[in-house]
Amino acid sequence: MAAKKLSTVEVPKNEYKNYLEKGLQFFAVMKSCLQDGDWDAVVLNGVHASISLSDALTVFILGKRSSSQFHLDASGLFSQAMEQEPEGRRNADRLAQILNWKHGAEYEPTRATEREAHDFAKITERFVEWVRVKLPFNR
Repeated sequence: MAAKKLSTVEVPKNEYKNYLEKGLQFFAVMKSCLQDGDWDAVVLNGVHASISLSDALTVFILGKRSSSQFHLDASGLFSQAMEQEPEGRRNADRLAQILNWKHGAEYEPTRATEREAHDFAKITERFVEWVRVKLPFNR
């Protein structure tokens, strides 16, 4: 069985910096929302941080990002970019876990609890910190 063809768009590799900076902004807002007790905003900002940081990494390594309407496809492209990296599979799985929260947090009436927000934030922070050390960043 052939691997699924992922929908991507070519992006100049130096543009990774913009995705990185966006991702770090979303991550900072996620952490602020965690302190403020805005549990649903923790999840949504963490999801957006992770998407932007995934894009930063795939643009830096592959010169492309996912353009699929299905956010989980981003974890497939991330896996391709990280296939030679020992921790790549674990972090692709983390990304998929994070992205699985998006639909419920954004479209369902269910609210995130404090416990869920803290658990989600831990997973997201591990992903963000791992990606951050993989990318050059001058700030």
